[in-house]
Amino acid sequence: MIAVVLGTRPELIKTAPIIHELARRGSPFALIHTGQHYTPALDEIFFRDLELPPPAVNLHVGSLPAAHQVARILTGVSDALEQLKPRIVLVQGDTNSVLGGALAAHKLSIPLAHLEAGLRSDDWTMPEEGNRVLAGRVAALHFCPTELQAARLAGEGILHGVHVVGNTIVDASLRFAARSLEISTIFERLELGGRPYALVTMHRPSNVDDPQRLAALLDALATMARERGLELVFPVHPRTREKIRAFGLESKLAAPFRPIEPLGYIDLLRLLRGTEVALTDSGGVQEEACTLHVPCVTLRPNTERPETVGVGANALCDEADAGRIGAFVDDMREAPRDWKNPFGDGHTSERVVDILLNPRTRLAPSGAP
Repeated sequence: MIAVVLGTRPELIKTAPIIHELARRGSPFALIHTGQHYTPALDEIFFRDLELPPPAVNLHVGSLPAAHQVARILTGVSDALEQLKPRIVLVQGDTNSVLGGALAAHKLSIPLAHLEAGLRSDDWTMPEEGNRVLAGRVAALHFCPTELQAARLAGEGILHGVHVVGNTIVDASLRFAARSLEISTIFERLELGGRPYALVTMHRPSNVDDPQRLAALLDALATMARERGLELVFPVHPRTREKIRAFGLESKLAAPFRPIEPLGYIDLLRLLRGTEVALTDSGGVQEEACTLHVPCVTLRPNTERPETVGVGANALCDEADAGRIGAFVDDMREAPRDWKNPFGDGHTSERVVDILLNPRTRLAPSGAP
């Protein structure tokens, strides 16, 4: 049996193709939900949109300071694993749920598989960087999206159990983007009509935790959009909304901003397909935009998805300046959308499950002899 530890929106999206493939093959699995994302807008709606079974265990960890959250996840996942006794534990990405799940598996000597392994931003101010590096040190299987991540792992001395499989975001994006065209009513609900818009998502601490940075970004985005006749459709992450209220910045969400509640995956993909450009600090949105051939401007100085920049699907802009953001937006809107997707062909989940279920797959931790 395979235990899948997840707890946030990106983990639900990227493990969904694996879960569907395990179910298709009749292979036993159990979902351990940490509850790191716990509001209906970031949790329940994704189980429904992604057609996932209910979790076998829900830890309801909720929002806590990072160290306390990891500690709660570690002990809760450990208890769940002792009951379930899985053959392999699968984690995805770089969240606190990944780190807690990885440490729990390691302490119980259960082989760990890390989906989306080897990503590096080289920015240790990002909490995600520590999570993914530490998880990689105890993993037995490393499922890398591209050769770039395999090379990064090799540079860190991780040579065994490394598999270049593509990224399951391609599997999920292609499947559910097609479905979104059939069932999403987000355009009608927002009365977007034929008006051009940009899709904005922001939640990274580097953008939203400092009041001056957040205010400058909101001002720059609004000025840029007004100059180009764009609406800014902005599904506001709960964490970002909390910061906007705490800093007294609600007035900055006036037109051209169109602030809305967080969206399920189906509606988000429908908006992404129709946008002029995505403006984001999210790693997942960078990948989804690349997969759907939507131009993206990432509001960060770096990315752990450099392939998106390399193929011309994405540009990095860390300046909270309307002129600079506008220049990147203009370049991306005018560029051809004919790039080759570096993240695979939509069959990553099949390759991952082949390896997970192969009795000859080596399951010793990478650092083990």
